[in-house]
Amino acid sequence: MQKKLQLAFGAALLSTTCLTNASAQEAQTLKVNSSLDEVTVYATRSEANVFDVPAMVSTVNTEAAGVATSGTISQVLDQVPGVTVVGGPRRAAQIVTIRGFDSDAILTMVDDRRQNFESGHDGRIFIDPALLKSVEVVKGGASAIYGGGAVGGVVAFKTKDAADLLEPGEKMGALTSLGYRSATGEFSATQAAYGRTENLDLLASLNYRKAGDVQMGAAVHSIGSNDLPARDRLKSGLVKAGLTFGDYHTVSANIHRLDQDSEEPSTNSGVTTSSNATVDKEIDDLQLGLKYAYDNPDNNWLKPSVHVYRNRSEVFETDLTGSRAGREKMRRMTTVGFTADNQSILSVSDAHSHTLSYGVEYYTDKQDGESNSTAFGGVPNAEGQAYGVYLQDQIDVNTGAGELSIIPALRYDKYKSDDEDGNSLNEGAASPKLSLSYKPVEQLMLFGSWSKAFRAPNLTEVYADGQHWFGNNFQANPDLKPETVTTIEVGAGVDFKELLSSNDRLQVKGSMFRARGEDFIDQEITATTTKYINIDKAELKGWELEAKYGFAPFTASAGLSYVRARNKVTDKYLEASEPLTLTTGLSYDVASIDSTFGWNAKFSDQNHETATASLRKDGYAVHDIYYRYQPTNNLIVDLGIDNVFDEAYKASTTLYEEGRSFVGKVTYKW
Repeated sequence: MQKKLQLAFGAALLSTTCLTNASAQEAQTLKVNSSLDEVTVYATRSEANVFDVPAMVSTVNTEAAGVATSGTISQVLDQVPGVTVVGGPRRAAQIVTIRGFDSDAILTMVDDRRQNFESGHDGRIFIDPALLKSVEVVKGGASAIYGGGAVGGVVAFKTKDAADLLEPGEKMGALTSLGYRSATGEFSATQAAYGRTENLDLLASLNYRKAGDVQMGAAVHSIGSNDLPARDRLKSGLVKAGLTFGDYHTVSANIHRLDQDSEEPSTNSGVTTSSNATVDKEIDDLQLGLKYAYDNPDNNWLKPSVHVYRNRSEVFETDLTGSRAGREKMRRMTTVGFTADNQSILSVSDAHSHTLSYGVEYYTDKQDGESNSTAFGGVPNAEGQAYGVYLQDQIDVNTGAGELSIIPALRYDKYKSDDEDGNSLNEGAASPKLSLSYKPVEQLMLFGSWSKAFRAPNLTEVYADGQHWFGNNFQANPDLKPETVTTIEVGAGVDFKELLSSNDRLQVKGSMFRARGEDFIDQEITATTTKYINIDKAELKGWELEAKYGFAPFTASAGLSYVRARNKVTDKYLEASEPLTLTTGLSYDVASIDSTFGWNAKFSDQNHETATASLRKDGYAVHDIYYRYQPTNNLIVDLGIDNVFDEAYKASTTLYEEGRSFVGKVTYKW
């Protein structure tokens, strides 16, 4: 399989470097440069070029050709190196992992709101991709500025604003979008209206999806397996309003509501059995946010922002089959959060400046579990709260022999929780981090970082009780310790313009990392009990490489990633190990016919040990092709074939992913 990866990688690079087009239009060259000059705001809490930050960061434009037809979070993030979406192809079960760290060790945000919903069989991101404008993924420990839960990184989803949909000079508009996906028989529709004045920005959007069972790859059908049960109906809405006054003050409000009704097995497996009933699952998610910001470009000391939000995520299930038909169960998580941040910029000289970022955070989680049957557990009624304060100083110095950036950061968090049985937990933790980057010349960047991050055990891990399955019960563990992970990462990047011609550009960035953890939280299952415990010592190490090349009208991308996780006490591999994975992409703009043609592929060598056994799975190669026709700014037609060769493959350890699917989407702005 490694030979296949090498051949595929070589073919992708060769195909891009051999292409010539001396008469490429200036607009296409600008498009190439803009696609490489991506911006991050989450890596250091201040806007910066992705290439320049001392970390591995990936951004996804959800409106880009090849991504716009996505119906799930997995499809949106499919080409991001180091990221795996586990849980199979069902929309409601998908969970993002980064470098082997699961969702509990990753801070997930939607419009800067923490997503703290907990479930063993459901996802935690309840949002329709049609509402999104971008996703940013910061890889590596980020607890120094984001607190507990950011051990493995940050995934930040941003929804659209009116300004994202209006062309320069336009004041109002409407958008209608219709889509189809053959592998699930999914029909989707979006209707949005939006407008702006000098001081006001308004948007309202409604989205609907109706899908059936998931058709898996051809090889699955050849062994007699059925399609994956996954029928669902999804309705969602987004309302956003922003008001600017006094020139520099902005108040914005955000309301997001999602309602999903599906019929599928109660656990995230492929089949329905007597012990794994088909359930009617209803997801009700309501999120509210209110922000204030002040940004006067003439005031370098005062740039405050304040954010108050409330999330309520509820999953209600009714068993339709099996011995417990009629059983009803519900789990609800309510999160209320508050953040206050500020930035102060100090210019010591023309060659020396400091950017101070500092702030406080407070949030509470309240979890409720209910059922009309005693045969339901794992959802303790419990509450938790956390306080955090952080300080970061970005020191930029032009040494005369290159540009040097030093970023020390420190955060302290205090958290406590308790359940209705009188169990409680009260702990605190400090999270330091030091990052360095050095650019001796404009084309070369060297970077490194050291961080110590922590993750407090969540309410389910500490207080789980009740029945797991017949004969096996959850056991609470209020003595559970927080995970602490120390990560060292070193990397480098090159950025060459006019490498082979006057209108091309090559950008490559990569790193190697090692994360050593203490008290990793894992699930221990015996014949009669299920309990969350600490693993004394564990180690994750790996590397990542991301490359982009633009030669108007062609663009190409490639990413390689690999993670090996090991229990340092038993010397066994952990499930957090991630196989060698290659992603590649090519696109070609044909301006004369207002079209873009593209190809994306993902190759994975799954041949590695796991904690459960010396399980060796087949590797896979999945190819997607797409086409976009955009004769005007008002009309976009997206067509494609996902999984062109109908590959039967598993991205995680449980379920086969979606087979070949013909996709289409038409978007018109009125």
